[in-house]
Amino acid sequence: MSDTKDMNAPLEVPYTDWKPEYLYSQGEVSRFFREVMENKRLYASRCAKCNLTWMPPRGHCPECHETTEWVPLSGEGTVRSATYCYFAGMAGDLVQHLELPYVLALIQLDGCDTYLCHGVKPPSQAMGDIVTGTRVKVVFREERRGSIADFYFVKQS
Repeated sequence: MSDTKDMNAPLEVPYTDWKPEYLYSQGEVSRFFREVMENKRLYASRCAKCNLTWMPPRGHCPECHETTEWVPLSGEGTVRSATYCYFAGMAGDLVQHLELPYVLALIQLDGCDTYLCHGVKPPSQAMGDIVTGTRVKVVFREERRGSIADFYFVKQS
């Protein structure tokens, strides 16, 4: 019996048990993630010079490059734009705890000048429950690990 394979060629076998581990540094926005993880609170950053409040927070103001200071938020805001998502796609951890469909929305949190793009859990499967102008509030996951996926939003009642 003749075999056309080269028996001396390297044999490649997929190894699927390996899971890479990474250590990410949150850098100058570490307080934001610590407050979410340890205290279930949202914080934004405010520039003392131009008075803009940033969410997601920044260590330095993108407008005037001054160092920002931390300000607590109520966790409530207004949807400025929204789209219903019927598959998880590349969202990963962010929507892992939300049922489909979920809403991906630009949310202007009270007291902020910018918008946060985040997941909203609609009250029902009916399209149109979350629209521009809907008031939302933050909900923190029970198990938090210091990521943007540690919280999501729901419609205020």
